[in-house]
Amino acid sequence: MEMGCLREKDSDRKERRKVTRIEDNIFIFCKSKRHYETLEGIAKDISEKGLKFESDEFIPPSTVMGIEIYQPADCRKDRIVSIYVLAEVIWVKEIEKGSRYKGSNKYVGGVKFTKIGKQNRDLILNYVRERFRKEHRSP
Repeated sequence: MEMGCLREKDSDRKERRKVTRIEDNIFIFCKSKRHYETLEGIAKDISEKGLKFESDEFIPPSTVMGIEIYQPADCRKDRIVSIYVLAEVIWVKEIEKGSRYKGSNKYVGGVKFTKIGKQNRDLILNYVRERFRKEHRSP
């Protein structure tokens, strides 16, 4: 399987986030008011304010959707918690996979959380902080 590349150069984009985020592959379900079906996706990174997702379906910017996040409770990943948030899609890009088959491309996008309970925000924040400390610990 080929790894995709973004159409725009990621190195040209300036980091605008003011909170810590971690890269991870976290399973999510998304449902918008525009679509009656539930879409599956993978969160590629997460912070207390939002996440980056990958999906087979194009979800336009400004779409408001409910997202159910299946996140590990801690770094050991021995327990998964389900977190529900409302979020708005901020940006979306197509990932070119170099395949000749129609519909084989995927999309990557970013959402900001617009409504999240304090307990759920704390679950995400604690997980992000724990993973960040673990990954940046000196050997």
